[in-house]
Amino acid sequence: MVMPISGATAAASITSVAPTSSSPAPSAADGFTDKIAGAMQSVSDSIAQADANVQDVAAGGDTPIHEMMVAQTKAQLNTELLVQMRNKAVEAYQEIMRMQV
Repeated sequence: MVMPISGATAAASITSVAPTSSSPAPSAADGFTDKIAGAMQSVSDSIAQADANVQDVAAGGDTPIHEMMVAQTKAQLNTELLVQMRNKAVEAYQEIMRMQV
């Protein structure tokens, strides 16, 4: 027993939707540079937060030692990740330069 699918004709009435914003879409280069700049800013912020926690603990402030250690570890891992990203980018650049055209 096969039943017809009703409502399939309603899909034909859907028209294409135009974008609502008048700003142009970002290019791939803009998106990449924004991501890199954001990553560098994030690393800088995590280092600054870790330094502030260390200073607060050294001055006898309210920051618990475990929070200081967590902030230090996050800053270290963020820095190592950024260095590895840089190394991969340099390696990719060198590989492209070795290609023969």
